[in-house]
Amino acid sequence: MALLTAKEIKKLDDACLELSKDEKVRHVGIINEHGRLIAGGFKKGKSPLIKDEKISMTYMQMQLDFKMRKELDDVLGPIDYIASRRTKQLIISVPIGDNLILISAEPDADDKQIIKKAEELFDDITISTI
Repeated sequence: MALLTAKEIKKLDDACLELSKDEKVRHVGIINEHGRLIAGGFKKGKSPLIKDEKISMTYMQMQLDFKMRKELDDVLGPIDYIASRRTKQLIISVPIGDNLILISAEPDADDKQIIKKAEELFDDITISTI
């Protein structure tokens, strides 16, 4: 895995920041193939619903879930996105190569609108090293 340049990270951070302008979005981050946050994060003024020490574990769990689901790509086709609506939070994962755009939002957020915006923002970003 190659390291990202400052310019590449800025590009990803800018896209995360733009997506987080949606009032219902709490977090937008890029999770690499090892489950580590490499860009983005929580919106200013928003704190995680889970404890800080469990956040990195959650990132790894999301990446593992994505990898396990990819096992069926040859039969079902590639994953467009994974959405999970819980009582207290909407969680969306959108693949970008072997990495994930991980989005958390308020439970009443419009998942289709957020996914569409994420795809628009990140479609032009093709970084093979993340």
